[in-house]
Amino acid sequence: MKIKTYTAPTMSEAMDQLRHELGENAIIVSTQRLGTGAGVRLTAAIEESARDEEIERLYGEEPSETEFQQSVRETLSYHALPEQLIEKIVMRVGTAKKKSDLVAFASALDTVFTFHPLPEQIKGQAFMLTGAAGVGKTVITGKLATRACLSGRKVGLISADTVRAGAIEQLVAFTNILDVTLLKARSPENLQSHITALRKTCDLIFIDMPAFNPFQPEDMEFLAAYIESADALPVLVMPAGVDPQESVETAEAFADAGAIYLLATRLDAARRFGGVLAAADAGRLTLCEASMSPNVTRGLSPINAVSLARLLLMSSEESDSVTRKKS
Repeated sequence: MKIKTYTAPTMSEAMDQLRHELGENAIIVSTQRLGTGAGVRLTAAIEESARDEEIERLYGEEPSETEFQQSVRETLSYHALPEQLIEKIVMRVGTAKKKSDLVAFASALDTVFTFHPLPEQIKGQAFMLTGAAGVGKTVITGKLATRACLSGRKVGLISADTVRAGAIEQLVAFTNILDVTLLKARSPENLQSHITALRKTCDLIFIDMPAFNPFQPEDMEFLAAYIESADALPVLVMPAGVDPQESVETAEAFADAGAIYLLATRLDAARRFGGVLAAADAGRLTLCEASMSPNVTRGLSPINAVSLARLLLMSSEESDSVTRKKS
């Protein structure tokens, strides 16, 4: 196991250093903001064998494109992934020596993206759900809390969204049903004091953040202050079906502010997932969960390379079927 620490002015730059040296298979162990103007520190780990395989895939002899590679290219084009990202995935499909096409596709995705479920097994872990307006942060907060409660975990909720009309009331409805504690945070310092208090009695803590405009520097600075002050893992909530370039710019802004994970929503209401994948790639964000139903008690599950490969192929095939019926 190789473990290395990187220090950089922004989280995005630290992630670039990490991926360049350790490759796409590296797992983030911890992140730390070093104070105003001092940058960030990121620690990651990777198995030595995984790094050797990464180098071989990147610099080995490139085979001619197979029929399945062409099929993958068409699928990814349908999902509107950026061309550079398509080329990278198609190349990895060709170098993946697997018994089936699905496994080869999944293996390629696994080398390009990082997948890891939210570390909910850690007692007292806090998760900060953040994102732009209207992406479903409050519903996701409720879904995560419901799943944890149904598995027997004691949950605490914090709302830092004290501005949007109805935000607190929506969480109150969840807390009344689940019988969990809900606290309101009005400042970064207030948020951390609530986290500290809830850790004394709760297994997991979920924080519903206000909406932040990724294109307003003041908003991103405010979010960075929250992330720097609070001992919580920042999770960017992003819906599927959004323009890929817009998603890229949004992800980069949130990653620079400190976001680590990406939780995709509305996969049931979209056919194209290129925006989410382009965002994960551009922001070096770890894909953790996917929401495929508006129902609070179901439709939220960890996402991995195999489930993503199936999802991409399935939606593309369904679209082809609809097109053939219309013609």
